[in-house]
Amino acid sequence: MATNYQPGDVEPISGSYVHTEVEGVDHRIYVEENGPEDGIPLLCQHTAGNNCQEWRHLLTDEAITDEFRVIAHDLPYHGKSVPPTSQKWWTDDYTMTAERFTETLVNLADALELEDPIYMGSSMGGNIALELADWYPERFRALIGLECGAYSPGFYIDWLDHPEVNTTEVNAYACWGLMAPQSPEPTRRETMYLYEQGATGVFKGDLYYYSVDHDYRDKLDQVNADECPLYIANGEYDYLTTPEDGRQAAEGIGEGATAIELAEIGHFPMSEHPELFNAYIREILADITGDRDEDLPSVLKPDDVGIELHQRGPAREKQAK
Repeated sequence: MATNYQPGDVEPISGSYVHTEVEGVDHRIYVEENGPEDGIPLLCQHTAGNNCQEWRHLLTDEAITDEFRVIAHDLPYHGKSVPPTSQKWWTDDYTMTAERFTETLVNLADALELEDPIYMGSSMGGNIALELADWYPERFRALIGLECGAYSPGFYIDWLDHPEVNTTEVNAYACWGLMAPQSPEPTRRETMYLYEQGATGVFKGDLYYYSVDHDYRDKLDQVNADECPLYIANGEYDYLTTPEDGRQAAEGIGEGATAIELAEIGHFPMSEHPELFNAYIREILADITGDRDEDLPSVLKPDDVGIELHQRGPAREKQAK
């Protein structure tokens, strides 16, 4: 992981801008990548209101980048993907929809000329795996929906974009509670720090897709996972999209869909506990490439992948009066 580097080391991650058309408008999308040019493309989508830095530990994991060309991007309006100068974007509220989200991802894969890429995303990036499997199964080799569910209501909240609310701090602390307490404090704090960098209104706009536009409760039988394998992997400590939500979604989809519970980890697996997540995801990637002899277990545990957990952080105690 990146934390193993020493002063003077240069990480092998490269950055570039790719022009991609979304809803008829050219967008300049920032992309970071590492891995062989002819490696299996692994396109990584960040969570709502965040950016590609969530994947920095995966981008420097040689056990993965030796075989896979790992690519992480900032969606338009996120991170270094600033809004298009050809539009008066400030006259409208930013709102993410399923159509806009899928079009961005497919057109980005086309612009990068990715052949049979694997898609992987978390939270809203996990939910969109269902739409991708439904609408674009032919475009991907496999889909991995992290913290994915058929429906995740309740988070399109007006005060997340209220001028009297310190939204960067509120958003960050809201996410703190979604991480497992035994995940290392430095990476939990880093995840919070990333959430403090989002532009005003973007987190709320993303949550329109996450909590309003995405609803597959009655459409799971439309998801075409028999053509494009779909892995739904939800953290044990994720109370938004629980492992049981993942199992119900996979059961509703049927053939081609696999649900896996990720033990001892929460809603931001790739950034809150990179060492454990990278070990988990290597097992899923090995299943996709056919390098795994046995079926994936229904629950992946730290012992299964040789990871020793950090000591659980202290619980907050109520002060005695």
